[in-house]
Amino acid sequence: MRLAGIFILIILQSTITCAQKQGVKGQVFWLSGNQMPGPGVQRPAQQGIVREIHIYKAATLSDVVMENNYYSQVKTDLVAKVLSGKDGYFKVRLPPGEYSIFTVEPKGLFANMFDVNNRINPVVVKPKKFTWITITVDYEAAY
Repeated sequence: MRLAGIFILIILQSTITCAQKQGVKGQVFWLSGNQMPGPGVQRPAQQGIVREIHIYKAATLSDVVMENNYYSQVKTDLVAKVLSGKDGYFKVRLPPGEYSIFTVEPKGLFANMFDVNNRINPVVVKPKKFTWITITVDYEAAY
């Protein structure tokens, strides 16, 4: 009986997840090298990259351990993982709410944007809408 209840719960959760008409979509880009302006400097077009993306409930700097520009030990709930395609594009369905988005890098989780409340790479998902986000992985860039 208990196994049947768990099975029904999994089916219901899958149905709810599939029925969601909102979430996050966007592209992940790589940026490296000297980005300083100067005469005659031309920049190549942005290059989409494959990355594993971790989406947590909104996290602030007090919710993580930060070392050398990478994050670990995020104290908020991990709600989704998604892999971007070769062009950097990704899409994931999520319930409405506030989230923090990180890319997985060899030295840890990476994010480089904050809001006025110190939320890390924040995104707000509203009912029946996909929120677009552009993620630039630039830890090897010099500004």
